Amino acid sequence: MAKRDLILHNFWWKLLSLLLAALAWFTIETLLKKDQSQTAQSPVVTVSTRAFPAVPITLMMSPYNTNQFRLNPPTVSVTVSGGADELEKLQDQQITAFVDLTKIEDEKEVRKDVQVRVTNDFKVVSFRPAVINVERITTTK
Repeated sequence: MAKRDLILHNFWWKLLSLLLAALAWFTIETLLKKDQSQTAQSPVVTVSTRAFPAVPITLMMSPYNTNQFRLNPPTVSVTVSGGADELEKLQDQQITAFVDLTKIEDEKEVRKDVQVRVTNDFKVVSFRPAVINVERITTTK
């Protein structure tokens, strides 16, 4: 068989096979690049939790309120979630637990909801107790 016949014999089948092979290669290459770019854009972030057993509760009051109060209990246990590395660096002072007493009337003892805030990089998973007793121990004269 002549060299010319090696190319021209079943030419259309050979051309179709070449085009299909090129299309398959291009598709696989595109999918691999897409997978690599998604991996680079969204790295795996491990989320873990950490418990803070005794976060002190702060009272949020009017500056004109000179009363003193006793909290029962005075601390709350907080569980926070976030990135493992950042969570290990988190300090107790960066977690704020407070009770809003700005609208308290002349009651001697009330039950108030505790609110917990933490920096934006973290999320409060849970805290206990959610409600505490607030007892007025002095009154304004």
